[in-house]
Amino acid sequence: MKILLSLYVALCTAACTESTAPDSTLAVTHQASIEQIVSSAKRIPTRSGWFEVLRLPNEVYAFWEPGHEEKVNSYLILGSDFDLLYDTGMGIANIREAIADVRDVEGLPQRPIKVVNSHNHLDHNGGNKAFDEVWTINDPWGIKRLTTGVPEGEAGGFVGYWDQLTPHKGVEPPAGFSPNTYLIPPYPLDQIRFLEEGQSIDLGNRRFHVIRTYSHSPDGIALYDQDSGMFFGGDAFYGAQYLITNIQLLVADLERIQELHIDWHYSSHGPQLVTAMQQGLHLATVNRMIAGEGETKTTSFAGFPLPLQELDGVSVTIAKDILLY
Repeated sequence: MKILLSLYVALCTAACTESTAPDSTLAVTHQASIEQIVSSAKRIPTRSGWFEVLRLPNEVYAFWEPGHEEKVNSYLILGSDFDLLYDTGMGIANIREAIADVRDVEGLPQRPIKVVNSHNHLDHNGGNKAFDEVWTINDPWGIKRLTTGVPEGEAGGFVGYWDQLTPHKGVEPPAGFSPNTYLIPPYPLDQIRFLEEGQSIDLGNRRFHVIRTYSHSPDGIALYDQDSGMFFGGDAFYGAQYLITNIQLLVADLERIQELHIDWHYSSHGPQLVTAMQQGLHLATVNRMIAGEGETKTTSFAGFPLPLQELDGVSVTIAKDILLY
C-alpha cells in the first residue's frame, strides 16, 4: 500500500504541470497572464503556518499545501448567501481555522460554508472532520473511503505517504504533526449529503453546475459557473495531462465538458490557475490515441509498470490500481 501511495503522489505531482499547445500563440499569451496573476496574488497568513493562502480572481481563495509533495489546493468560493469550500485538503492542519483566519484578515463576513469533496482520495477529504456535513457523489467506492478513513500510523499503511514533506518558504507542518501518529477518522455516514449530475449549487450571487466525472475516480465532481466561465475540475482535469483508471471513461468525461466555455480553470494540485481547458482538442487527440496514433510507453515506479500514451502534447497515464486503493 505504501508503495502504491508513493507512486500516486509522484504521478499527481507530474500531472500538475500544465502544457500549452506549441502552435497556439493565444494559449501561450493566456498562460503568461495566468502565471502573473498567481505569482502576484496576495498571500494571507494563518495561525497553523501550514497553508499558503492566495487571494485569486472571482472572489476565490486557494488554500495551498505546498509543504507536502501533493501540493494540493482547496478552494473557498465566496457567495452572497453562503460560501462553498471545494475540498478540505490533507487534514494536516485545520482548514476551518485557516478559513476563520482569512475572514479576520480580509474582513470577510461570517457565512455558512457548504463543503463539497471533488472526490474522496485522502488528500482531498482529509480535513472533513472539522465540518458537520460534507457533500459528495452517492458512489459506493467514495462512501467507503469517507466512512473508513485512514487508521493511525503503520496500521493504515500511509506512514511513507504522510512523511513526504517538501521545503517551502514560510510553510511548516503544525507542531506535533507526525506521520507515525497521523490519521483520518471515519466520517459519519449520517453527516454525508449527496449531489447529483446536473444539479446546481446556488450561492446567491453565483450558481455552479455539478458535472460528475469518472475517469480519475468513480465519485468525481467538477463545478462550472457558466456566467463567469469558472471551472473547478478536481483531479479529472489538469489540462493536457491525465491520470486515469480507464481511457474510455476519459473520453466520456471529455465529451461531457467539450462544449463548455472555460475562462478560469482552477487546478487541484500545484499552480492554482492553469491555461483554460482545450477539452475539444484533447478529446480529438485521445480518440486518435485509441485509434492507434501516438507513442505508447511503459513508465515504471517501484517495480509497477504503467502504460503511458502521448500524442501532440497530450499524455494519458493509466493507474487504476493506485487510484482505486
